[in-house]
Amino acid sequence: MKVKIILGTGREGRESERVARYLLRKAKERFDAELIDVRDYKLCHTHRWKVPPEVEDYRRKIIEADALIIVAPEYNGGFPGELKVLLDTLFEEYEGLPVGIVTVSSVTGGARLLQELKLLATNYRMLPVSWVLFYNVGELFEGDELKGEKYRERVERFFERLEKYAKALKPIKDEVRRELR
Repeated sequence: MKVKIILGTGREGRESERVARYLLRKAKERFDAELIDVRDYKLCHTHRWKVPPEVEDYRRKIIEADALIIVAPEYNGGFPGELKVLLDTLFEEYEGLPVGIVTVSSVTGGARLLQELKLLATNYRMLPVSWVLFYNVGELFEGDELKGEKYRERVERFFERLEKYAKALKPIKDEVRRELR
């Protein structure tokens, strides 16, 4: 099963990167997982009716994905603009894709962002199936390891749910792949 993890912020000193890299390491224990970093895509606007050449590799990765994980910080009650611009470069490619949402914020853990990303995902015809909110990342990690059994259990359930839905939605995603090729 192929899982793509989008690191949804390009900001310097991003705490979300610690979370994304931890999830990538854990995902690789059970999936064929890959990190997609918004920093790798220099976009300033979207191309509504045509996939821009600079995101053709992103398009290929989304088409081959069986599940998607979006890791993003909450900025002023919303999500980073660079994440929205990247997501907006595609549409049909997302159909039938189960998505796990992981939010990062100091106090709220990204609760408002979670609601926005769930709505956005459904607009793209993805199915939000699992989520984890990370509060105060600096206190949750010791080096690269997540402290606390509670969060490790949440991450385990997150992956289990994502895998269950990816298996169930595979026929839909396979049909979308055939239509796009």
